[in-house]
Amino acid sequence: MKKLLLGTLGLLALTLAGCSNNQLTTKKTSYHPTALTAVVKGNASVKRVTYQIDQGPKQSVKVHSGAYFFQVPAATKDQTVKISAGSAKKTITVKKVRALGNYKTLAAKYNQMVVASYLPTKVQKQLQDAQKTQAATKKKLTALAKTDPAAAAAAMQQQQAAAKQLQTQMATAKKKAKDQLLPTTTKDGVKNLTATKYTTVRANVQDGKLMGLAMITPTKQMKTKTGQKQFGTTFALLGTTLKAKPKYVINKFEKVLKDAKKKSTSTTTKTIESNGIRFNTGFSTDDLYIYMTK
Repeated sequence: MKKLLLGTLGLLALTLAGCSNNQLTTKKTSYHPTALTAVVKGNASVKRVTYQIDQGPKQSVKVHSGAYFFQVPAATKDQTVKISAGSAKKTITVKKVRALGNYKTLAAKYNQMVVASYLPTKVQKQLQDAQKTQAATKKKLTALAKTDPAAAAAAMQQQQAAAKQLQTQMATAKKKAKDQLLPTTTKDGVKNLTATKYTTVRANVQDGKLMGLAMITPTKQMKTKTGQKQFGTTFALLGTTLKAKPKYVINKFEKVLKDAKKKSTSTTTKTIESNGIRFNTGFSTDDLYIYMTK
């Protein structure tokens, strides 16, 4: 009888141990991305939790003090995430969001403006004027060639010389801006596209679409004139690329920054909207974060 009781208690202990090892919970069954990703959180009584996004590769994260979390990059379609801890399994959904646009197109537009920002103000105006009057100038030269070929040829030579000089200035500007230029192509996922001591530009790209941007600036750089200038320029160019209104956002942002200074430990995210683009601002001890999404 004693042996039977001990055996039963041993079997019960094993069963209970098996149950505790298989514990798995999630905070929600449906998540909506904020910023660049959706953060999935839960509890488990194993050392590691495994998860799979749609039909992608299986990944795992460590469990700390019974809790775990992992991030799922935002996409333009609903994503099914299968989670497992031992024999316990859960399935959650990450909801779709709208993309900011085609990555290649937006990167090219941004890079063009970054390079232009390194040109002298006078040259920037000349470039803008030339772009506006390009079609009219071509039409004028074509008409002039019919009535006065010599004058048309002289005007053409003058234009070519000006274009050559502009190309030289553009090449110089491009060299100065090289660390701030976005790569023309990038693989899917969340990664840093540029990183300088003043600003880091991070992006989530999925299937060639730009899902979201993050601009990260060390708070110590915001206390210097150069840091403030670099922050303002990068922020304005990113906002313009997304067809937002940078001046409006900057004015709103200054108020958010003042509020944050009153609460030195504040990490609360504040949202500013402009022309369909959401700017979520957040602060940590060392960095300022601005997330840009639709």
